[in-house]
Amino acid sequence: MLSPTIDMKQMQARIERTLERGVQIDLSTALCKRYLRRHASCKTNVVVLYVDIDGSTKLTLSLPSTQLALVLQLFSQEMSLVVGNYGGYVLKYVGDAVIALFPAEHDVERACMNALECGRTMLEAIKVGMNPALKSRGLPEIGAKVSMDYGDVLVVLYGKSLENSHIDIIGSNISMAAKMLGFAPSGKVVMGQRARENVGTADLQEIDSADWQYVDERTKGRYRLYVA
Repeated sequence: MLSPTIDMKQMQARIERTLERGVQIDLSTALCKRYLRRHASCKTNVVVLYVDIDGSTKLTLSLPSTQLALVLQLFSQEMSLVVGNYGGYVLKYVGDAVIALFPAEHDVERACMNALECGRTMLEAIKVGMNPALKSRGLPEIGAKVSMDYGDVLVVLYGKSLENSHIDIIGSNISMAAKMLGFAPSGKVVMGQRARENVGTADLQEIDSADWQYVDERTKGRYRLYVA
């Protein structure tokens, strides 16, 4: 189910306008940078979320560059709007992926649940909003997968100017969330053990893969993955 705060007709109309006229919003990371500057040179707790187009290599080979750019812009636009709807910030756009973070310094459970529901809503928005519009124009439908994990990150300012220098985050949950994408089934959300510990009674299934060998630094055991 889409979030009750997302207007389906409004979303569909925006998607149609985007396919006709181009991207409809400013795909900016300014709000995230403003948040990070408040934590410069400090550690803070966040949930990191990746949403990635599944099979993007095939998409790249099958579409002219102008159509490919439009599909990527549409995807980034709609995913960014969903992130904002759940109280998150877009950290960066990397190729066919959108990376977001959800502040968790005050309420870890709420941040993890927001990220989980954000991921589910992203996948539903692609299914019921984007793909019908793409198909009606003879463009290929897309699939996506989502990964998320919780932990602390260090906010690094690359320069001396708080306002103008590049700012970014480093932390194990960022690299872990990126690695998890390869284990996420298409159309699903995969999360790490630390995020799973903070989503209450959500119905999740553990992923049992011999190829996943990463260790939980707290327990020294296998770091578990779960799919929603």
